[in-house]
Amino acid sequence: MVSKNDRRIIELLQRDARMPISRIAKEVGLSENGVKYRLEKLEKDGVISQYALLVNPAKIGKKVKGIFNVQLEPSEIRKTIRKMKEFEEFIKVYQTSGHYSIVAIGLFESNEKLSDFINNSLLVKCDIKDYCVDIVIRQYKDSIYRI
Repeated sequence: MVSKNDRRIIELLQRDARMPISRIAKEVGLSENGVKYRLEKLEKDGVISQYALLVNPAKIGKKVKGIFNVQLEPSEIRKTIRKMKEFEEFIKVYQTSGHYSIVAIGLFESNEKLSDFINNSLLVKCDIKDYCVDIVIRQYKDSIYRI
């Protein structure tokens, strides 16, 4: 379970992951060593999985976001997930329930690059039964989980 102080530490780091431990300690009312101990425990327990820099893909040329819905034979799921995780174009790969076995999110420079990826990589390297790709036209919300 996450304590009240742990939640406060997480909230502060979600606002500014570069916030110095000394400032966190002042804000939370703990010693610097107390904050360090809690951070180490949160990391060890998997509550904090990483500290990351968020980049706007469109600002670096990745203007097309595709949502891939992929249907597979049940016997191919594990092998195909391994292959799909290797594609640098995919930023997220999920195994799902329902009609499709996998949902993946991919970023591309253009519709042509997306088409090339589908025809020259995805369909060549993965044994796909059926698929559908939705192109995101406009994004209204894309956030990280906040505590």
